[in-house]
Amino acid sequence: MKLFLAVLAAGVIVTAPSIAMAKTLALLVGVADYNEASGIHDLLGPRNDVSILWRALKARGVKPEDIAVLTDSLPGRADFPVAKGLAESATILSELDSLAARAERGDTVLFYYSGHGTRQPVDPAANEDEPEADGMDQVLLPSDVGSYDPIKLTIRNAIVDHQLGEKLTAIRAKGAFVWAVIDACHSGTVTRGDQVTRSVDPASLGVPDTAPVQASRGGIREGTLQPAKSVEGEGGLVGFYAVESYDEAIERPFPGYNLPMAGDGNKQRMGVFTYHLHRALTRNTAGTYRDLAQEIVSELNSDRSGGKVPPPVFDGDLDAPIPGSDGARLPNSVTGTVAGGKIAFPAGSLHGFDVGAGLELFAPGHPDKPIARAEISAATAVSSSVDSIVWQQGADQISEGTISAIVKDPAINFRFLVSPPPAADYGAEADRAVVETAISSAFKEGAQNLGIELGESGNPDADILLRAKNNRLWIVRPDRPWVTEAGAYNETPSLALEGDAGKLGPALKDAMWALARAAKLLRVASALDQGGDADTDLTITATISKLAGQDAKAACSGNEPPPGAQSSPVEPLLPVAAGNCSFVDIAVKNDSDKDYYVSGFYVDALGGVSAIPANVGKRGCVRPLPAGTDKSLAFRFWIDTWDEKSNRPSSTGAENFVILALPKYDTHQPPKLCALTQPTLAAMQQTRGVEIAGTRGANSKLATLIGSVEGASTRGVSAAPEDDGPAMTGRLFVFDVKP
Repeated sequence: MKLFLAVLAAGVIVTAPSIAMAKTLALLVGVADYNEASGIHDLLGPRNDVSILWRALKARGVKPEDIAVLTDSLPGRADFPVAKGLAESATILSELDSLAARAERGDTVLFYYSGHGTRQPVDPAANEDEPEADGMDQVLLPSDVGSYDPIKLTIRNAIVDHQLGEKLTAIRAKGAFVWAVIDACHSGTVTRGDQVTRSVDPASLGVPDTAPVQASRGGIREGTLQPAKSVEGEGGLVGFYAVESYDEAIERPFPGYNLPMAGDGNKQRMGVFTYHLHRALTRNTAGTYRDLAQEIVSELNSDRSGGKVPPPVFDGDLDAPIPGSDGARLPNSVTGTVAGGKIAFPAGSLHGFDVGAGLELFAPGHPDKPIARAEISAATAVSSSVDSIVWQQGADQISEGTISAIVKDPAINFRFLVSPPPAADYGAEADRAVVETAISSAFKEGAQNLGIELGESGNPDADILLRAKNNRLWIVRPDRPWVTEAGAYNETPSLALEGDAGKLGPALKDAMWALARAAKLLRVASALDQGGDADTDLTITATISKLAGQDAKAACSGNEPPPGAQSSPVEPLLPVAAGNCSFVDIAVKNDSDKDYYVSGFYVDALGGVSAIPANVGKRGCVRPLPAGTDKSLAFRFWIDTWDEKSNRPSSTGAENFVILALPKYDTHQPPKLCALTQPTLAAMQQTRGVEIAGTRGANSKLATLIGSVEGASTRGVSAAPEDDGPAMTGRLFVFDVKP
């Protein structure tokens, strides 16, 4: 069932307590028996669903007293939980309030629901921040659910999406992380043999038939649980959903799963999604929610014992660690899915997974020893695949499931050339020795991962010219002046030559990698930005608003361009002049029949890459844009060139905004693009202790996003195009920023 997640708070940094203090709390709701007056058919699986998850949580170290179970008629044995109460509406909401009272910063709170779901028309008097596109709320049905109340305009005792969202927001406000798992749906009522759908026809409850407005199938919200507005310091949120809002969740028998079960014979059913979730949790090989999702999807794709199952969807902070994981995770690895002797990865050329790159492969949860090698055979900007695998002798081969990979032998499809300082730059042999040792250290290992190469000294065609002067190593871009005046607004970034190559080498390496990553992002966007709107099914428009005679020291504020500003269109790839308080408005509209995920990144003149808006960080730095809706994604920001703290202009020059758009497919989770963000090199300027404001870095005015994004939620996106599907597209806007 598709519920509605909050827009995450922008730029919030939460300091977690020690692991020893953090705890996991859980509320497991299994609605099996419904009151006869409702006319809803009972379910057999929810009792088993909550029981197997109760066991799995205990096995992962969760204390039994921290797990509340609401269901009915459980066997009175030690291998089953003792229900705290029935799965009735008031009890569920009361237990959520208790979780909010108990939760502390750094805790993880799991809310699990197994039962029926449906939908109802939105109450027109309800004050919702993000209205539903199709005019329908998603609803969970507790055991005491009644018929539709035409006066109150709601199903009696039902729990509506925004009501649940408000309860979970109260928990997150305590600084706790919330994991919501919903094994239910809301479309149709069908029983097929041993398979039973967890859905209720709204008409059977007296819900009036309301014609939906034109919109994508899942509504138009930013994500899935709609709580109150975000608050400072709140915890993260991740959602696992058995199916999309238009599909049916299924329960069925699993005769080969030899666990203690409630019910006899073929009545021992479980939710299909919960079954695979339980298997993934008990394997204990996933370190993050994203890994766990990959394992669930891999098993669902290979399990045909009960027929084809609708795909699940996942959303939120998928890269957060799972409570109770053993920590056995390979740094900088990517989890792929193995099927038919091939591997699909949710990472592509932007992540170093480019065509020709050699990979080392590891079994999930075993990062100590590689079990195979492979080479990337196909790649897009954010996805890649392998056609053949070379297994190590004696290794246990993985034919279906997940596998971890790191890039061992990078592909050379991207070239970023760095030129060392010419001999004439050195005033002392000691400086030369420090620089050469630092360069050798910086380029000794791993730099080729991004195609970084060390060229000849003084090569004017290099991407970066290293220069030595005034006891500093300067990082000069050939398209920018070499400014050595300390504190100048356009001062060239530099590193001190303090006689310690051990410190200089890592700092130089970090700077080169940052600039290379930014350059690669721009080159990919430029290459994608060639087909035009007709080829992408998206309409992307940009305008810049400037006020004549604008004071370079003026403060930029508000959600709209300054009064009297003149607006003009911005063409892709063509530089447009921008100055202090230029207001940029970029709109992405989807008139096609395909759902998209869209990302926006600001790339500053010093290599900084910021996701816009800043509050998308916990969601993979992507935003959904459904098909055929009149809504659009709006990326709105000021270009603020004045640094109030130092009372001088910020560093300026050619700066860029990148749009990446990826069509929706069925690999069930949004692409992960936050790895593209990075801090600026402004801190390498000789302005000690000064925070560079304006378009600089994750804590700048730009990154906190003055405008807002309207958009809607469609979930279950893939980074891998189908054979005949549309390709990823991009758009690059260039700003010539002057103080």
